Amino acid sequence: MNKKIFPLMAAAAMMLLTACYHDKHEFQPNEHDGTAVGYVSPQLSWENETDTLNTLDHIQITVAGSNGTSANQSFGSVQSTAEWLQQLPVGEYDLLVTADMDEARGYVLNNVTHSATRAEGDGSINTLPDTRVSLRNPSSSPEQAWYGVTSATVKADEVTIAEVSLQRLLASVTVVIHGVPAGTTVSIAVERVAHSVLLTTRDGNGRYGVPDGEDYETVSLGTLAADPADAATLRRDDHTLMPTAGGQQRCLLTISVTTPEGTPLTYLADVPRMECGKHYLVELDYADLRPYMRFEAMTINDWTEGWTISGEILNPTNK
Repeated sequence: MNKKIFPLMAAAAMMLLTACYHDKHEFQPNEHDGTAVGYVSPQLSWENETDTLNTLDHIQITVAGSNGTSANQSFGSVQSTAEWLQQLPVGEYDLLVTADMDEARGYVLNNVTHSATRAEGDGSINTLPDTRVSLRNPSSSPEQAWYGVTSATVKADEVTIAEVSLQRLLASVTVVIHGVPAGTTVSIAVERVAHSVLLTTRDGNGRYGVPDGEDYETVSLGTLAADPADAATLRRDDHTLMPTAGGQQRCLLTISVTTPEGTPLTYLADVPRMECGKHYLVELDYADLRPYMRFEAMTINDWTEGWTISGEILNPTNK
């Protein structure tokens, strides 16, 4: 169930607006062509309730209608979005909300031509431009960002509340390797990572946000070094990255090891694909590393999956 962000604010705003605009003259027809108008106001919620503690400070709302009318505005807080009212000619509209998805955090947004997957009648949003988001540096592990898409009907002389559920954009991965010999260095990279995500395109399950299938990236999770004095547990926690590229059923983790003697070794982990908004955990012992390892998914909770070799649970405490 989605958890609303300040739901009473939206309700209060609607009551206030109803009181303020009850007279017909407050809903003045469009001054250019005389069409009837109404208002739309967004109400934001979190898809993942654990995100409710986040403070958003860069929110962009874009509204587009089948009649060609469009509007957009930026906000510095959730509170300010609840107070936003956009006057629009009556009709059907689509809304895209992006949150903390700005250049300062390393995100790049571009509008692209509608793809073939958005043909008329396929259920996709066709009034909004297809917004493509990518990372300036795919390996940078930026802070999480959110987005949401919804539709609304603007009626004459009425205020429409448009509910928007904010979805996480990035996947995140944690890699833990136990018993690494002293003096060993380990570098980890994820292959087949999508270059970008199309926010207003639906996938086969009707969910907005489709990873690009044209360009792949290799994302570095960095290099870890075992304490020279002793064997160690090496871990890379919560590294954020784009999901697996579209059309790829699985992705790859390349684990590059340099032994204390300077010998390079490479291990390939064949793992299930990563999706937007989910967290992935792989935990194994250094002694279990093999040139090729196939991992399968183990559900830990709604938003986290563990990756286990050949279906064997390596860490049975994570159930």
